[in-house]
Amino acid sequence: MDIYWIQDHEKKGPLPEVEVISMLEAGLIPENARAWHAGCAEWVRIHDLPVLKEMFTIRAEEEERRKAGEDALEDEAAEISVAEPVDGESVTEEEAEKDQEEDVVMVVPYPYVRFLGRMADVMMHMTLYLAVLRIFGLAFSPDFLPGSYEALLYLCLPMVLIETAFLGTLGTTPGKAMLGVSVRDYRGSRLPFSTAFRRSLFVMVLGLGCFAPSLMVLALFFSWWWVRRFGFTPWDRKLGTTDVLNDSLTLRKVVMTLVLIILCLQIMYVLLIPWLPEMEAYVSASGQM
Repeated sequence: MDIYWIQDHEKKGPLPEVEVISMLEAGLIPENARAWHAGCAEWVRIHDLPVLKEMFTIRAEEEERRKAGEDALEDEAAEISVAEPVDGESVTEEEAEKDQEEDVVMVVPYPYVRFLGRMADVMMHMTLYLAVLRIFGLAFSPDFLPGSYEALLYLCLPMVLIETAFLGTLGTTPGKAMLGVSVRDYRGSRLPFSTAFRRSLFVMVLGLGCFAPSLMVLALFFSWWWVRRFGFTPWDRKLGTTDVLNDSLTLRKVVMTLVLIILCLQIMYVLLIPWLPEMEAYVSASGQM
């Protein structure tokens, strides 16, 4: 059954109860949010939705069983620590760290934070792409321009692979890291390489339009609208992933990211200077056809 809810003074949804439950467990939806689904006479607290009452009851029972198990483990650990102080302390610390990780609430960044981090990644990749072409001393060719079929191999595929490597190893990308954002699944775990690759591929196609000028504008607008409407991106919904704000967002982080984007644009212009005559001739010839 599809569920709607109110978050940050905006209507979110609809989403099936399975996804809503996952987002609630991950802390992506406030537990005091007002919600509604077909059959409800009015908007109520999400805990009071008829379709979710059973889930909350089961979760409460599981929480009680977990606490009972933790109490038993603590008693056992205390007994072990008396006989074997070193080993007992080691086990107790590991359990405490694990419990602490499970209690972490994931905070989803605002849409503009995600957009800013994505633009920083794109600008850095484009700068690196042009720098490699210039280092090899290649002459201008329309095949190097975004939107060509060759650019899918030269430009898009490398970015997908690089982003996959960052997400699979560090759990973030350079642009996101500058803003204190990482990518996790709904349990808060780092993405495996297979999921990271699929996510990067979705982002390249649906979020960036494979850098084709017209498609890229539509893709960015579509992604922005979707995040504003539902609170997450289409690929996050498909793969069960989310962007997480690890640290408090400060003006300094935003300014540094904007400065990086501007710096990349300046470097790209310098790298393109030797190609400008050929590019102008190509644009003129294309306009006359």
